[in-house]
Amino acid sequence: MHSQTAARRTFIKKRSSPLTFGFTAIADFTSFIGQEYLAGIMKAADDYGVNFINMTSAIRPSLFVDTSFFGQYLAKIPFMRSPLLDGLITWASSLTPYMKKEEIQSLFADMSPLPLVDIGYIDIPGVPSIRIDNDYSIHLLVEHLAKTHGFSRIAFFGSKFSLPHQLRLNSYKKAMNDFGLPVDESMIFLADSLDEQDVSAQAKLLLESFSKSENPYGLANSSLPQAILTSSDIIAHHLIEEFEKNGIRVPDDIAVTGFNNQLAGLTSSSPITTIDLAYFKRGYEAVELLIDMIMNKDTRITIHTVSTTLVIRQSCSCFEDAIIDAQTDKPAYFTPPHLVKSIVNKKEISSYLEKSLESAFPLLSENERFTLLQAASKDIYDSEANYASSILTWFRRQISKRHYDSPLNRGGINSSLTKDISALRRILLPLVSDKPELSRKIENIFHALRSLHAVHDRYEMISEQVDSYKTTNLMSLALALSSTENIRQLENAIRIKIGSLSVPGIILCLAGEMTDELSETSIEMIFPENQAGLSSLLPLKVREPSLFPKKFFPKNSPFSVTLTVLYHSGKYLGYAYIFMNTGNLALYDDLQELLAQNIYRIYQKEQKTGSRTLLLTDREKLTQNVPISPEESPLVHGGKLNAQAIVDYLLDHIDEMCDLDKMASHFGMSKSYLTRRTKELTGYSTQTLHERLKIEQAKNLIKSGKMKMNDIASRLGFSNPNYFSNVFKKVTGLRPTEFLERL
Repeated sequence: MHSQTAARRTFIKKRSSPLTFGFTAIADFTSFIGQEYLAGIMKAADDYGVNFINMTSAIRPSLFVDTSFFGQYLAKIPFMRSPLLDGLITWASSLTPYMKKEEIQSLFADMSPLPLVDIGYIDIPGVPSIRIDNDYSIHLLVEHLAKTHGFSRIAFFGSKFSLPHQLRLNSYKKAMNDFGLPVDESMIFLADSLDEQDVSAQAKLLLESFSKSENPYGLANSSLPQAILTSSDIIAHHLIEEFEKNGIRVPDDIAVTGFNNQLAGLTSSSPITTIDLAYFKRGYEAVELLIDMIMNKDTRITIHTVSTTLVIRQSCSCFEDAIIDAQTDKPAYFTPPHLVKSIVNKKEISSYLEKSLESAFPLLSENERFTLLQAASKDIYDSEANYASSILTWFRRQISKRHYDSPLNRGGINSSLTKDISALRRILLPLVSDKPELSRKIENIFHALRSLHAVHDRYEMISEQVDSYKTTNLMSLALALSSTENIRQLENAIRIKIGSLSVPGIILCLAGEMTDELSETSIEMIFPENQAGLSSLLPLKVREPSLFPKKFFPKNSPFSVTLTVLYHSGKYLGYAYIFMNTGNLALYDDLQELLAQNIYRIYQKEQKTGSRTLLLTDREKLTQNVPISPEESPLVHGGKLNAQAIVDYLLDHIDEMCDLDKMASHFGMSKSYLTRRTKELTGYSTQTLHERLKIEQAKNLIKSGKMKMNDIASRLGFSNPNYFSNVFKKVTGLRPTEFLERL
């Protein structure tokens, strides 16, 4: 055992209480990245006997979910403290779509002295990070394209989306120089984002350069790129789709590589050669680094670099190792059938193949059968040891074409390919049955074909497995919960049904009524009871989320739980710790939705609607100190937009960040028009008006004396207390604490 690994385990074993680590991010957990990070963290926690609390918020693909995932994230911040946690793994860069860089840095820097390790690309003062080396990774790709394939004209297709994509462009230029290859600025294409339409827009510019060439698809003899290195598998996937729409084949006409080994690379019609960024390993090593920091408080690591690997697939014209291995010279495991008749020369063989292929493959076009005939003839007559057989290459093209033509019929495609491979084998083997060496060569080609088919089957299987946001079968629990009349009945329904979902257990903490902030709750339910006598302590009040008593977690073995905040229709109801035995976060998200909806229904029925401090019943009074332009502007867009309509909308969304896209969609107009009209109608920008309304409400909440400053900031949609304080001072001239002192 590695000495440092042994030292960590000894340290943990000697502790009087186990370590508990959290993981925080806002991520798309339908992607490889989030799932691999989570899997690595959970595996390391299990290996070292560390307790784990998943505090992430998932971006939900459904438009019909009530919960705001950013609101969920803000509600979890109070949990990210000691004594609940001994350390926290952050994915700070996952917050960049929702918060400014400075706000993110401030949020996590303020958590000191809690030990933190980051796995993103944002520098947080005093927090070590685990990253990959872009220079080394891009070097691997350029080396493969230049040395293995002999390409010298390699284009770059990236994005202005984020810092990592910009760094990969710099790494591309450096690697090209390292191999003595020219960097042509006209071969660099940058999309505005990773969205398909933005990638397509840049792809069209590339295609225009193709169309201007006298020899557009004979790339070897033109000045056009022979290969395109992209900064993301998503970009590579969209690019291949755009090429196929325009009749350009990957890899036959041009090679394409990706970067980051995502699902898009597996499901592309031509599986994408890429770089594995070791997400699992980075998650695993984040846990180890946290343990090291707690073991030795003098640990000083700024950036820890994790090595990456090149993943060979078919988009560069290679085949996967499993396929190449299958084509090596092995004893045939089928006995070739005897010739039915004697076929003695090439002309007879060609005629036999032509008629047999026409009979066996009636759905293929004449050109497809002709190219298959050529491929079969080449493999029969060519005695050279080719890198890959012509038949193998023909089937690779067929797989890509069929997946592109029928993306929703994967099962049918796999079935037809199996039949086609078997049919071709029955046609070819009689031709070579009296030639042992050739017979063995042809059999090995079919062995490789089966491996090619198996590889694509595996890609399909992985794509289905990792798509964890497919509908989970919770109908039985949903029906049981919907029939409950009170909280006790709801708890009993959970006890009866939760086992069928393979969920090991749950701890339920409720506020007792609908609330506007998540603070004091009561532990109402522990299932199953992990220690005798705990149930007799219930209900037990918990004053703050971070003060949740750890004795209610399992004591004799490490645990993994996901924290889910119960929030519905703008009201907090409590939270739950759901025990995990899978990384399928969809299951826990669905449980959260079912619990929140039914607890809200019960509280509403029992009239436990709680405080109305944030329901803004006196809107007119709230806006008195936010004067709008005195000139009354006419209604526009069928009477939808005037100053009052704008204010009403912003008050309805006072607990959210200002989202111009969402607001513009609500009013049925463009964002630019909304911005201009808001300024004309109110005298303020939309952002400024929203902030002023928030600060007026904040003043009311401070005066009430019922909420802490951090809770007020969170409840009004501010990303962190510092940002709230800065906006408060900008509007009032005072910090919130100064305002309180003057009351």
